[in-house]
Amino acid sequence: MALMTSMREKMHVVLWILLALFLLSMTVGGLVGGANIVDQLLGNTNPQTTIASINGEIISPDQFNNLVNQQLASLRNTSQNINDFQINQARNRAWNNLLQDVLVSQEVTRLGLSASNEEVMFHLENQPPPFLQQNPTFQTENKFDINKYLQALTNPEGNEWAPIEEFMKKTYIPNFKLQKILDEGIIITEEDILNEFKLRNIDYTLTALHITSTLIPKENSEIDDDEIQLEYNNTKSINYKHDELRSLSYVSWKKEPSMQDTLDSKNLAQSLFNRAKKNEDFTTLANQYSMDPGNQNTKGGDLGWFKKGRMVKPFEEAAFNAKTGEIIAPVLSRFGYHIIAVRDQRTNKDGEKEILASHILIKIDVSPTTLSDLKRDATLFSYDAQDNGFKSAIVEHNLKVSTHEKLNQSDLSIDGLGNIRSAIRYAFNNKVNSISPILENEQYFAICSLDSIIKEGIKPLEEVKTQIQTKLKTKKVKMALRDEANKLLLNISSGENKLDDLIGSKKGLDGIIKESGRLAQGFKSIGKSNYVAGALYNASLGQILGPLETNQGFTILQVHEISKFDSSAFVAQKEQIKDNIFSKRQNQYFQSWIEDLKNNAEIIDNRKYYF
Repeated sequence: MALMTSMREKMHVVLWILLALFLLSMTVGGLVGGANIVDQLLGNTNPQTTIASINGEIISPDQFNNLVNQQLASLRNTSQNINDFQINQARNRAWNNLLQDVLVSQEVTRLGLSASNEEVMFHLENQPPPFLQQNPTFQTENKFDINKYLQALTNPEGNEWAPIEEFMKKTYIPNFKLQKILDEGIIITEEDILNEFKLRNIDYTLTALHITSTLIPKENSEIDDDEIQLEYNNTKSINYKHDELRSLSYVSWKKEPSMQDTLDSKNLAQSLFNRAKKNEDFTTLANQYSMDPGNQNTKGGDLGWFKKGRMVKPFEEAAFNAKTGEIIAPVLSRFGYHIIAVRDQRTNKDGEKEILASHILIKIDVSPTTLSDLKRDATLFSYDAQDNGFKSAIVEHNLKVSTHEKLNQSDLSIDGLGNIRSAIRYAFNNKVNSISPILENEQYFAICSLDSIIKEGIKPLEEVKTQIQTKLKTKKVKMALRDEANKLLLNISSGENKLDDLIGSKKGLDGIIKESGRLAQGFKSIGKSNYVAGALYNASLGQILGPLETNQGFTILQVHEISKFDSSAFVAQKEQIKDNIFSKRQNQYFQSWIEDLKNNAEIIDNRKYYF
């Protein structure tokens, strides 16, 4: 009875959260992921009523905002302060999850996947889904308790299982069947398992010469302007396109505490110090007034024991120079004003002095009055800018103007202002020389003027020259290193040089001599390399291998010892290795499949009209 009462009480909070989280836990591949979204308005949809259309399925603004609010609620449950950046992240996660869930649902419908009542009961009784196994209601000592679960399942007190059964029938089991269909394309051979076992378990003793970029003289890797121009001409239509860009100017008013705000905080701190000195209970004062997030209005400002180096310098100096029982007058740090009560002192086992203290933190925050004053200044500027022009108003109000060149429509931030998506929306929804209303984020009020519009086209060479130069230089160095590695291999094969003697003989020739390691961990100097691993799988003792590509160049290596293949260990690990390979490929296969759905979907994304 108590179990089901508890379950019903929690159902409105826990149930729907867990049902949503199911999509994260149903399979290792998971039915969640990223998206490559068409960022243009296609077709005839009304942005006022449709924030997105996915293969004709309409998504309303309310539907999308509910998903965003769920993301934000999860953040708030972790006691995080929500800022503009996190809001944008929440919107992106909501969009990605929404897009994927809709596409998966559409595929389920297309394939005609469904579930019967009998299948629902079979799954609930024999294969409880992860979201139920993870429900604290059905756990004992943080582990799923099958007996507790079955007792609740077979002894319902009402219709508490109805929404779960509906979810199982409409979503979970059809998606489960879809995942099984996708899994049929995953093939794992005996060789796959064997190679993975070798990767983890076989020890190789190698001597390896590592040929790195420092071997190539700087003059041999220089790129001239003709090479850059040729590469630009050959690839600009593919690699260096840009969408429509916009440039703007702006003036801003920073939301920072005024002198009066600082004085008010100092006076409050002094008042609390005076009250504490008159024997008013420090714990009560801390719980009522401290702005320290760690206090949570319950800890009485307790900081516990700490030694030097743990606190900011002004706080530390005041605390360690005080006597036990002393209450210290307000101390200013970058966090604000601290009233410190030193409760005890001791010497720890390392001979270091430690302090037991409590504090009341009074932050110096911008006040509503100051914000109102700043917004009033911005409003007066706005009136003058509308009447007399943006540039004239800047001169009249003696303000500093800033600019941001070549904004993309997908940008989130403005140089000097930080994350302020409303400014980007303004820039792409208005004409040149138009003046924005007052825009704001956590740190600033701002007013913008649109300076110019650059139509979509090709980025100029000057803008991408460094990028092309780096690309060509990397390519040239790699080719030169390959040539040097091939020459060294010929010398080693002919007996002109010994592998050991070349290691460390000059800059750019590093390596290891008879060192052991496993492919999964890689080897000193050469690191991990799929080319090295592939060559060593079937290598024989004494064999010279290479040149093999590494992350930093090429390696030539010789195999001295290979540990024996342990057939017993292979048998013991085989199933686990197979499961690990399956999980990895399942995820890769699913991501490839979902990306294909996205690339072929008809998606209208109207988010730019909202955010």
